[in-house]
Amino acid sequence: MLAEKLEELERRVRLVVALAAKLKEEKTVLERQVEELQAVIKVRVEQVGALEAARKKDQAQLVHIQEEREEVRLKIDRLLEEIARIEASVESGA
Repeated sequence: MLAEKLEELERRVRLVVALAAKLKEEKTVLERQVEELQAVIKVRVEQVGALEAARKKDQAQLVHIQEEREEVRLKIDRLLEEIARIEASVESGA
C-alpha cells in the first residue's frame, strides 16, 4: 500500500515537473512575443511621430500658400481697379 502511494506521488511529481517545464517554455515564448510587439510598437510610434511632423509641415505650407494666394488676389484686385481707372480716364478723354 505504501509503495503504491509512493508511486502515485512520484507520478504526480513528474507530472508537476513536466507541467512546470512546459509553462517555463511557454513563458519564454510569450516573453519573446512581448519583446517583438514592443519593437513593433516602438516603430509605429516613430512612424506616427514622423507622420505628425510631416502633417504639421504640410499645414504650415498650406497656410503660407493661402497667405500668398490672398496677397496675389489683392494685387490683382488693385491692378484691375487701376485698369478700370485708366480705361475710365481714356474714355472720358476720348
